[in-house]
Amino acid sequence: MKPGKLFIISGPSQVGKDSVVRSLWKNSSLNLVHIITYTTRNKRPGEKNGQAYNFVPPSIFEKMITQEKFLEWATVRQAYFGTPKQPVEQALKKGKNVILQIDVQGAAQIKNKLPETILIFITAESKQEIKRRIFASTKMTAEQKNSRWLEAQQELKKKPMYQYTIINRLGYLNKTVRQVKNIILNHTS
Repeated sequence: MKPGKLFIISGPSQVGKDSVVRSLWKNSSLNLVHIITYTTRNKRPGEKNGQAYNFVPPSIFEKMITQEKFLEWATVRQAYFGTPKQPVEQALKKGKNVILQIDVQGAAQIKNKLPETILIFITAESKQEIKRRIFASTKMTAEQKNSRWLEAQQELKKKPMYQYTIINRLGYLNKTVRQVKNIILNHTS
């Protein structure tokens, strides 16, 4: 059996990464497995443990770090986030493809360990558009918006590390999903 492929999606806040990844998971032809990330951040309204994230206290997360249970982990906005190693390895061995939506720190860690990983950077048309989207969000405080904008500027500097850069223009989500789908198919066919 041919092993599966690992794809990583990264990019600044508010560029549509969640929407792209959710759309891709619905496409059975891509043979994708959904891996649930671990985090120590607080649950947001409507979030359930074991859906988008496994919510754990810092002590458990730190124990998992020492036990080398993570493929990658990072501190983002004062919380730990990590991708569990075992489910990713099992899925790839079974010939399933894995898509992870993680930050640039995690992408670099995984690319170091698994050089065959395909990195896809999703962004907006321009830095100004990223800034506009962040500051137009109604779900963040002014402090969070400023923090996300500072992060976005740092993330954009890491774009050259990615094999693919996709521009998710406002109102063109379906086109962006098609572009990422084609990348996956080109690497798995």
